[in-house]
Amino acid sequence: MSYIENNINKGEKLIWFSRVSTKIIILTYIFVTFVSAFFGYFFEIGIFTSIVLCLVLYTPKAILDYFGNEFGITSKRVISRKGIISRNVDEMNFNSIESINIDQNIILRLLNIGTLRVSGRGTSNVRFLNIDDPINIRKKIKHKF
Repeated sequence: MSYIENNINKGEKLIWFSRVSTKIIILTYIFVTFVSAFFGYFFEIGIFTSIVLCLVLYTPKAILDYFGNEFGITSKRVISRKGIISRNVDEMNFNSIESINIDQNIILRLLNIGTLRVSGRGTSNVRFLNIDDPINIRKKIKHKF
């Protein structure tokens, strides 16, 4: 069970739960593979050796990114948790939300991935990093389901 599922208050239902998009992790793996092949070829290390080395070094980061981030929407609030050893949890009740913004570049827009930034009163922000279908999630928050 995840942190968010374990820390829901009485009378509160989990409406939506997600982690970092697997599409962004796979896209990064492809990019790392091509870059490492390029450097392996031009620096005469060996293409295979450089690819294996880069993928071995990148895999722990990918695992930490995936399992270290959780995003959820309950019937009363939005929740974002980051970190495995240290933990950073951001929460915001629906009645405190003032704006919801989506950050996407052209590649992420084509893949339907984006970062959702929920802003509230004062300086508080809740960010859902690299999630799938950010526009639909924005609609869910905006219309409170």
